Amino acid sequence: MKRAALLPIALLTACAGAPAPQRAPVAPLLAAPRPAVAPAGAAAQPASAPAELAFVLRIAHPKRTWANAAQLLPSSALVFTMGSTDPTKMLEPAVGPDLAGIVDLDRPLDVAFLGTTGDHAVASLSVAEQEVPRLADRFVLKEIEEHPGLLRVERARDADPDEEAPPWACAFDPGERRDGARLLCGTDMGDIEAAAAYLVQVVARKPLDADARIELSERTLRQAVEEASAAGDADEDDGRAGALGEELAAGFLRDIERLNVDLTWGRADVEVGLTLRFASRRSPLTLAFVPAAAQDAAPPPAFFRLPADTAVAFHTQGASRAELAPLRASVFKALRDDMIDDGYDEARLDQVLDRLGKLAFTGGPLVVGAGANGAAAEKALAAYQRDKGAPRAGKAARLALQGWVLASVEEPAQTWISGVKELLQRGDELDKFKRSAPKDGARKDDEDEQNTTHAFVRAPATLPAGTLHVELRSRPLTKGAPPAHTTHLYVVPAGQRTWLGISEDDAALVARLRVAVDPGRDEGTLGAAPDMDVLRRRGTLAGGLFSLAGLALLSANGDTPEALDEAAKDLAALAALPARGGVATPLAVTSEVLGSGAARVDVRVRLTHAGIQDAIALLAR
Repeated sequence: MKRAALLPIALLTACAGAPAPQRAPVAPLLAAPRPAVAPAGAAAQPASAPAELAFVLRIAHPKRTWANAAQLLPSSALVFTMGSTDPTKMLEPAVGPDLAGIVDLDRPLDVAFLGTTGDHAVASLSVAEQEVPRLADRFVLKEIEEHPGLLRVERARDADPDEEAPPWACAFDPGERRDGARLLCGTDMGDIEAAAAYLVQVVARKPLDADARIELSERTLRQAVEEASAAGDADEDDGRAGALGEELAAGFLRDIERLNVDLTWGRADVEVGLTLRFASRRSPLTLAFVPAAAQDAAPPPAFFRLPADTAVAFHTQGASRAELAPLRASVFKALRDDMIDDGYDEARLDQVLDRLGKLAFTGGPLVVGAGANGAAAEKALAAYQRDKGAPRAGKAARLALQGWVLASVEEPAQTWISGVKELLQRGDELDKFKRSAPKDGARKDDEDEQNTTHAFVRAPATLPAGTLHVELRSRPLTKGAPPAHTTHLYVVPAGQRTWLGISEDDAALVARLRVAVDPGRDEGTLGAAPDMDVLRRRGTLAGGLFSLAGLALLSANGDTPEALDEAAKDLAALAALPARGGVATPLAVTSEVLGSGAARVDVRVRLTHAGIQDAIALLAR
């Protein structure tokens, strides 16, 4: 019973921002001792956060939050999950009916979660103003000497002395404003004493411009840094690249000063916001992730040239070459060190990396989109299961699961065409001179599962002149490797823009490249799709869209019988959802570099009711 009553209300953090109801005339507040006033000229010190604070949850309008949750969940599910359709009733088992009856759930609720994992909490609830003058008449109150102004609730005056006390301890803080009285409750009185001043004097006074917010504490962020740093000792087999990933993640977390998650309820959707405040941009990853982007920049036009059936799409203005330089240097060094340990010739490797460096980490806008034919995949998987895993049916099902990926950069195609050709040719030469065994004590990679060769072949006449077409032909070397297959790579010129495409399904890939590169054809593009206005807003660093079905399809590979069975299971689960997981969810990212090296990033994701219903149904399975 520790948190069963208050925390479900706190965790349903989506509520409408409607005007507050009109209140009756307010009576004087309960008289109570307050902390001594600071001497004249001395600045009052704000209450500090509890030492064990993990995060704070704030809800502007708990009752409306509950009503919004009831719209998303069937009433039977709400009762089963939360115990009641009435939020006030949820408080009674924890604090008793008398205290539950004086709480005003039309006004803010704040909860401080304490402990390493936030496993215990203190809730700060608004007290109905008309109840404040009668608190001393209705409850036996005891002043807490160590915390002047905080009054412990011993019991209700009319309670039976032999009646079992509620599991939550509670105390009143009358506040300094006539509407500032708060009821603070938790499973432990020591937690209440530790968190009360911070919740009342600091948290409750901060403006809340969202319907709900989760604020991670500095302690939680520092703990994440320590855990990321400690994880590096456990993954030595990942080589320099693995160690670099952990180092970059730890540096990125060290730069973060504050992290908030907001929820705002609209008429037909819920907006989820993630705000990251960076104290600095010292980490190479932070520099790349939070570039000094133009505040009025428009999304790259190529984004709206992506095919309309794109399931996952992303665009970014990109960091500058200078901002990417530290990340580029770190990545290339780790890659070089690992490949030398794996037996590659240093001189030839440097030539490959030098050529790769002319294409990667150069800065500027980037657009990426991916998709797959879900209906065809479902049909092929059904045939595979019906034929009891016959090899021919398995091969067809695997091919049906292969999606396509398009990418666009604002650079001339010739740079990429010559670069890709040279990389493939130098890569072949590099492989020929690789030592058969890595250096002593070096990282031991798993045995190569397949061998891949390339061939330059004629591009279809339906694509622009000068298009590069490469076939990457793979054959298995081990029993558990993917079957033999051919992957098609295209580099397509489109004026000063270059499109790249890759897929095992050549016909599907070519059809979508034709849509993307034809400037006179809007039909069949994302730009002609409905509800794209939200993604056209200026001033975004990055943006995109995704769907549950798209993510599931693109993560499936079907390389083994077990993978095919798992894909069939996942697609069957999607087919049973109310909207089959096909709801497109848009996201937008803005950033700003502030003074003294600080920066801020805001990520906004808009969830429709249909998408939320799909997510709830998927989680309930």
